[in-house]
Amino acid sequence: MDAETFHRIALPVSAVVFLLFAMVLPTVRLRRRTGREAFVLHRRANAFQRVLGVCMGVFILGVTAWSALYAALGSAALGVWPVPEPVRWLGWGAVAAGLVVVRVAQVQMGASWRIGIAREHTALVTDGLFSVVRNPIFAGMLWVVTGIAVVTPSAWTWMAWADYVLLVSLQVRLEEEHLLGLHGEVYRDYAERVGRFLPGVGRLGARDVVAS
Repeated sequence: MDAETFHRIALPVSAVVFLLFAMVLPTVRLRRRTGREAFVLHRRANAFQRVLGVCMGVFILGVTAWSALYAALGSAALGVWPVPEPVRWLGWGAVAAGLVVVRVAQVQMGASWRIGIAREHTALVTDGLFSVVRNPIFAGMLWVVTGIAVVTPSAWTWMAWADYVLLVSLQVRLEEEHLLGLHGEVYRDYAERVGRFLPGVGRLGARDVVAS
């Protein structure tokens, strides 16, 4: 099997693995263990939450469609830019690392994990990966999306990457506002110590807290 064939097979497989292990199975597991729904993006905990939920859904459908088209048509037909093979393998490393981070962070969140902003009270998780960054799940997902863009670089994938960064940034700020209201000083102290997506970067300052 040559490298191009591997990439064409591996991309849709990675998309399926991500959807299965990062969304479907954790949702089913939470439902069985607690009786609670994991997918709450559609609920209006915030007026803007539903809009972001729709945009996230469109993005996931777009990644799935891109993966299928890439498997069927290959690089040339989709306008994928030629890059050295070592760079593409770095992209796969980012995808694999991101998937691991997402899964570990979900396990560490336990019953507090949701897709979206939950209306009910959830415990604040600050240990494990959450002691390094406040949003390890989103950080891992950003690694996955970055890896896909590196493996299949094109105008479409890098525009999608930029869109996803924007969506995640907006979603995280909604969640921060929610957590400040839910946990108050405890979350404020935590957010002042721990970075948003990278260690030490994006810590919540006094001005941000007041604005929220």
